[in-house]
Amino acid sequence: MSLAAIEAVAGLVAVRRAATLTGADWYIAPSGTDSEDLEDCIRLEVSGINAGVSSDIKRRLKEKLAQAARGASNLPAIAAVIGFKALEVVIAPLGVSE
Repeated sequence: MSLAAIEAVAGLVAVRRAATLTGADWYIAPSGTDSEDLEDCIRLEVSGINAGVSSDIKRRLKEKLAQAARGASNLPAIAAVIGFKALEVVIAPLGVSE
């Protein structure tokens, strides 16, 4: 669901799974980007919560952004959290605090 949301709002698509310890789940980039060259990619960390309200979703987002910041990668990062009960998707780039 996070990949679909990122594609819908930013036009970025999954290139491939991220390497272990990068602090992210996926590498994303504009459609047509070479999957062998990560130079133009962005790391995407995804998560979801079954219950909770907007504040819970935003708290998880901050946790996921912190995880991406600790990752062993110099690529930029985005985190996306799905709140299933709240029917909410929250997306933010690393370095932007709410």
